[in-house]
Amino acid sequence: MVESAGMAKIPGKLMVDLHPNGTVRLVFLPSEPLANASPVQTKDLDTAEALFVEYGLSAELAAALRNEVERNKVASVETSVDEEIGAKFRNTVPSR
Repeated sequence: MVESAGMAKIPGKLMVDLHPNGTVRLVFLPSEPLANASPVQTKDLDTAEALFVEYGLSAELAAALRNEVERNKVASVETSVDEEIGAKFRNTVPSR
């Protein structure tokens, strides 16, 4: 895959956990901390799997990650995300 100059990638770890009520929490921790991590929560594993693909995982890896989360209730994978996706996982504090 060839990346264009404008597509900056942030390496890190995507961590996923399944809550007892079926919701799924995703947290991306960059290798080089940029800000406080802020989780993304989804209503179920189907939605989470779709986000895995949106975040750049292959369909096969997304399915494997989903299966691991379903089996173990928690999983993580090393990956790189676009800057735009990485921003969704940053806790921004409004300036005063």
